[in-house]
Amino acid sequence: MNDNDNTNSDEIRTNRSGQLIVLTALALACALAGSSCTFVEESEWVIVERLGQVVRLLDQPDDRGLNWKLPWPVETTRTFDARVQIYDPPGGEMVTSDKKNITVDAYLCWRIAAADTAADTAADTAADTQPLYRFFTTLGNTQTAQIRLAEHVLPALRTRLGETDFGQLVNVDDAESGPNNDAPGRLVSIPAEVRAELVELVKLRYGIELIDVRIKRLNFPRQNQLAVYERMKTERKKIAERYRSEGLAENIRIKSQADLQYSQILANARRDADLIRGRADADSLRILNQAHRRDVEFYRFTQTLATYKAMLNDRTTLVLSGSSPLLKLLTQGVPTPSTDNSNTTTPPTTPAPSTSNKENDK
Repeated sequence: MNDNDNTNSDEIRTNRSGQLIVLTALALACALAGSSCTFVEESEWVIVERLGQVVRLLDQPDDRGLNWKLPWPVETTRTFDARVQIYDPPGGEMVTSDKKNITVDAYLCWRIAAADTAADTAADTAADTQPLYRFFTTLGNTQTAQIRLAEHVLPALRTRLGETDFGQLVNVDDAESGPNNDAPGRLVSIPAEVRAELVELVKLRYGIELIDVRIKRLNFPRQNQLAVYERMKTERKKIAERYRSEGLAENIRIKSQADLQYSQILANARRDADLIRGRADADSLRILNQAHRRDVEFYRFTQTLATYKAMLNDRTTLVLSGSSPLLKLLTQGVPTPSTDNSNTTTPPTTPAPSTSNKENDK
């Protein structure tokens, strides 16, 4: 009984050990299969190392996707970014040829240079001539590459700017005009010259393609900015004063023209008014004379009444002759109107009476 139990226990242990060995072998096989392949994306390049030696470069368009290698730790891979990198180094103070201190901020665009042909990359003996291999052996990573590029680009910019006057950098004719867009200025041509000077050097030495170099900011040092700003304010004040003077002169000219037009218009209006008034007075006198000619006696009567009204009051004393028309109207009354309307003679004027202060002669 005990022997049968021991036999069953041994069989169970043997089965479990066999299952464990199978599972371990499957796991090991999966791990080896996973470490035997590498996937290269569109935006990266890969170096394959065998025991520390570079044996293959996956830097061609045909190498994108799944690639096979010996399992780890026999062969390992290193991945590098193949996209364009933008590096903005810290700005530095530089001196122009006319001894002007300026601070310059520049940036540069670069990437790991592409291999020339697929045939050169395929050969192990030619791997050390490829840009990716030179980048890996001389720099190793992106941060070191940016430091090396700054060590080459910034001194070259400093040298070029030291050979250029400050007036050529700003490239303006006067304080009111902007830059000339017809031709590139020195702020554009100097970085282009620096790039042309360094593009072959960094490619052969580091395997880097220097795509572009640009100056993004040009400024004065902080200790000089206050004086520069004050000078700019002074120049702008002069320009503002000139504009004000021109505006005042134009204001005076416009006012003078307006006053002249006002005087002319007013003189013409007064002349026209006098002409109209003269014609109206002439018409009035003509109509009045025509009315008087129609009844001379009535005109005399009305004139006599107007004379009475003008000279008589409570304190008036009159001394009249017996033939005075004024006395006749007071003594004889209103004369009988004449029936002869053809009389066209001008009515006689009424003589002015003499006055006296004698109260008893009233």
